[in-house]
Amino acid sequence: MRVMLMLGVYTSLCAPIAHAQSRPATRGDTLSTRVRDSLIAAVLADTLDADVDTLALLPLLPSMRQSFTIRPTLRTYSIGNVNASEQASYASWVARFRRATLRVDLTPVSYSGDTNTTTAEHPQVGFSGVSPISGRLDLALRGADTLRVFAQSMSFPGALTTTDALALGAVGTSTVDLDAGALGIAARTGVRYTLTQRLGAHGIALTVRGGVEYDPKPTGTESVSWRGTTVRGAVGLSRVLVSGAVGASIEMTKSYSDSLGGRNLFPGGGALNVDARALRFFGSDGDGSFSLNGFYSRPLNIERPDQPTRLIPVGDFYGVTGAASIPAGRLSVLPVVSLLRETSNASAIVSGRNTTLDARGQTASISVGLSIPLGSLVTVTPEVGGVFGNVGQTVAAQFPRRVRSRSFDDSIRGGWVSLEISVSP
Repeated sequence: MRVMLMLGVYTSLCAPIAHAQSRPATRGDTLSTRVRDSLIAAVLADTLDADVDTLALLPLLPSMRQSFTIRPTLRTYSIGNVNASEQASYASWVARFRRATLRVDLTPVSYSGDTNTTTAEHPQVGFSGVSPISGRLDLALRGADTLRVFAQSMSFPGALTTTDALALGAVGTSTVDLDAGALGIAARTGVRYTLTQRLGAHGIALTVRGGVEYDPKPTGTESVSWRGTTVRGAVGLSRVLVSGAVGASIEMTKSYSDSLGGRNLFPGGGALNVDARALRFFGSDGDGSFSLNGFYSRPLNIERPDQPTRLIPVGDFYGVTGAASIPAGRLSVLPVVSLLRETSNASAIVSGRNTTLDARGQTASISVGLSIPLGSLVTVTPEVGGVFGNVGQTVAAQFPRRVRSRSFDDSIRGGWVSLEISVSP
C-alpha cells in the first residue's frame, strides 16, 4: 500500500512554470519527499499525489491528514569577485482530504550582495521581504482527473528598486538557487485541469492537461515580474512498475504581457518544457528509494532576453538530478546530486558589423540530509550542501580584417545549511 500511495507523483506529468529560468523553489515539500520525487522533477511535475490506485484505497485512508513545515536556510555564493548571501525561512501548511489537498506557502527572506563585478566600487546592498503568499486547492474528480485552483498575492515588496535588481543580477543565472528571486513578483490566479486515462492493464497512464493563469497588471515605477495572461498545455505518459515508476512529459506555454515601459523583469514569450524521470524503491519493505530525473527547457519567442536580474541572457536550461533515501534504522540518509547548465546564443548586426553573443553557466551541487523522527509527530531534517561551477560570456564583433571580442569567465562557489522541522499531528 505504501508504494502505491507514493506513486501519485507520476500521474500528472505537466510543468507549472512559464519559463524554467524562473523556476519556483522545489522546497515546497519535506526534504524526504523532494528526494523521492527529485528536485528537478518537483519543478517540472506538479501533482495532487493521487492516482487511480491511490483513489481505490480511499476508504482505508483517514479523512484528513495535515502537516506543518518550517525550514530556515542560510546560503552563501561567490561568483568571480561578487559575494552574496541570504537567509530564508520557508513555511507551509498542507491539509490532505480523501479527494482534495489544500496548501499554503510563504518564505520570508533577507538578501545581501554586490551590484557589480567590481566589488571595491560597488559595496554590498541588502534588502528583505516575503515571497508571494500562495494557496492552492487540488480536487480529485472523475476517476483520477484533477482540478487545481490557485492564487498568490504579490510579493512583499511587490517590486524591486534598480539597485536591488542589479544585486540579484550580479549572481543571476538559472543554475544558482536563491529564494530572493521570488521578490518583485506580481499577484496571480489560475486554474488547471488534468485528464488521466489508464491505457490497458500494464500500469500505463496518459495525462493531458491545460490551464490558464492571470496576473493583474501592476502599478508603480519600479521593476516587477509580470506575466499577464498565460496559457499552457501538456501531455505525458507514465508507467507504474512493481517496485517503482517511469514517466515523461512535454509542455508548451505562452504568456501575453508587455515591457511595462522597460521595468518588466519577465522576459516574455513562452517555453517548451520536457522532462523524464524514473523512481525505484528498494529494501525489504520498500522504505528506500532512488530517483533519476532529467529536464530540458527552451524559451520561445523571448521578447526581452536581457534583464537587470540576469547575469547572462535567458537561454536553454537543462539538467539531471539523482537522489536517494537510504534507511539507517529509524533514520533516513538523503543524498542529492544535481548537474545544471544554461546556454544562450544570439547574433545581430550592430553598427554595420556582425556581432555574436555566447553565454553559458553550469553548476554541480551535492547535498546530504538526515531525516530524524522525534516521536510519531515530529521529524527534524538537517541538511548541508555545496555547489561549484562557472559562468561566462563572449561577445565578438566581425571587422574586415579581425574579430574583436570581450568576455568574462567566473567561477561559482557556494553552499547552504538548513534545518527542516515537520509536524504531522
